[in-house]
Amino acid sequence: MKPAIFLDRDGTLNRNCPYCKNEDEIVLYQDIFGPLAELSKTHYIIIITNQSGVARGYFTIDDLERMHAKIRREIKAHGGRIDAIYYCIDLPEAASRMRKPNTGMVEKALRDFDILAKTSFVVGDEDADMLLARNLGMRAIRVRNRQGKYMGDFYADDFNEVLEIIRNEEA
Repeated sequence: MKPAIFLDRDGTLNRNCPYCKNEDEIVLYQDIFGPLAELSKTHYIIIITNQSGVARGYFTIDDLERMHAKIRREIKAHGGRIDAIYYCIDLPEAASRMRKPNTGMVEKALRDFDILAKTSFVVGDEDADMLLARNLGMRAIRVRNRQGKYMGDFYADDFNEVLEIIRNEEA
């Protein structure tokens, strides 16, 4: 068993582009590579992302899979790893238990992997990510975005600070 880092995608790992439609629009932040390579040694690295653009008809599941393949390739090329990507394509009004801040995606990951939930982290840039962590009883790190009602347990300007927070908390 080991802890997981549950990562939001848009605005956290890559520049936020509302309803990114293809892999060319996925531009990863350069500061994620070193920290994710380090965290990959001791944690599961799992992306959890709301992607209602599929239900809205902006892009297809195949387009989404190509975007995720690009993220995996780039992180792997820098020595990191993504163990799984869970996504919810439901519209916000569907009240899906899979859609963040509801816990369905993380609950599925907890069934799929041997995760130490109480020592895991949720890292994201939006209120939904912080509420997800609260709903799960996990620690939350808000990154890159100081706007919002729910700041989480920690704030980081970039992923080097995310790594520092996690290392300090685990010491």
